[in-house]
Amino acid sequence: MKKDNKFSLYGLPEKVEHCKKCLMTNQKPFSVNEMEHGAQGKKLGLFMHNDGVCAACHYAQKKDKEIDWKDRENKLVKLLDKYRKNDGSYDCVVPGSGGKDSAMASHILKYRYGMNPLTVTFSPLLYTEEGLKNMNNWIDIGGFDNILFKANGKVAKILAKEAFDNILHPLQPFKFGLKVFPIKIAIKFNIDLVFYGEPRSEYGSEDAKKVEKPGFGEEFYSIKKDIGETYIAGIPVNKLQSKYKLSKNDLEPYTAVNHEMIKDKKIVVDNLGWYIKWDPQSAYYYAVENCGFEADTRRTEGTYGKYSGIDDKFDALHYFCHYIKFGIGRTRFDASQEIRNGHIDREEAILLAKKFEGEFPKRYFKEYLSYLNITEKYFWNKIDQFRSPHLWTLQNGEWVLHQEIEELKK
Repeated sequence: MKKDNKFSLYGLPEKVEHCKKCLMTNQKPFSVNEMEHGAQGKKLGLFMHNDGVCAACHYAQKKDKEIDWKDRENKLVKLLDKYRKNDGSYDCVVPGSGGKDSAMASHILKYRYGMNPLTVTFSPLLYTEEGLKNMNNWIDIGGFDNILFKANGKVAKILAKEAFDNILHPLQPFKFGLKVFPIKIAIKFNIDLVFYGEPRSEYGSEDAKKVEKPGFGEEFYSIKKDIGETYIAGIPVNKLQSKYKLSKNDLEPYTAVNHEMIKDKKIVVDNLGWYIKWDPQSAYYYAVENCGFEADTRRTEGTYGKYSGIDDKFDALHYFCHYIKFGIGRTRFDASQEIRNGHIDREEAILLAKKFEGEFPKRYFKEYLSYLNITEKYFWNKIDQFRSPHLWTLQNGEWVLHQEIEELKK
């Protein structure tokens, strides 16, 4: 580790670059298969082009001016026809919680293209009232079959606590479940097509070369090594098992698909948003109209909206931890996406960020502490340990985010 006071804890660039079009920075890490990486794994950040515009904004420009969406839809129809089953059995899996994206994706696949989707839900750590209602509306009003899986609660708490301690990412094991469990269900039901909603390219979360091709590679959900050598919560699975006397079955919902299980299969894991132009706001309206989706009655802490990521109480803490680690909070994510989709301009986004970026999620704070079985003092000590020195400075007893754009400096 470097000895100077400006080093990056996560291997990201020590000079922060801000996109000239949105509010995103080069500190936003790529999505990677974290089952392959421990707590000390280094990250690649959002790519900034020579014109000072980030990869996500470049993709948004491409969506508007270069992509032939009719051709993309034709490709989608050919793909669906290849996997379509005419005997009434399920022919695709749609993972989701009944949020706007999974609601829209499943509804379009079933009612526009005549597929027979099986929706699969990996239960949140702590359901919100709104999330549970939207989950039920998705199935009852939207009209779908669903498998709702709730993992062993004792194990879920252990993993969330370890992930908070080791990588300041209490939702990481849950996100592993979101990623791998639906694919394991697809294998059990002999379904070879899995569809998510929006693509990672919307957020610049993958290599630009992958944007040109649909879907996820096998590395997204599968491994070729022994499960014990992979990581959950930043530590090896075999150490987790030893520390807490966990069985292989206890961790089954979170562990990657073994390559041997699928080497003779042709599973396709895809994003509907690669084939159909995707817009979070449009997805929201679609979900309201077709699946009974309801926004929260209160503004989501850390941002200005009421309809995105409202199913799990831990979601607000997840984004706060992201803000601590990378200097990027939920307002920055939401406002940047709305800039790209033409709903607001950068000036309005800055005003929103000045008001809400980095807001502490106090609404469910006591429930976080109870779930993780920690004290408030322990919580804040751990939070401060993950502030990267190249981003944060302690001034007069207050943490200040430096290398910030002028309009957002306190």
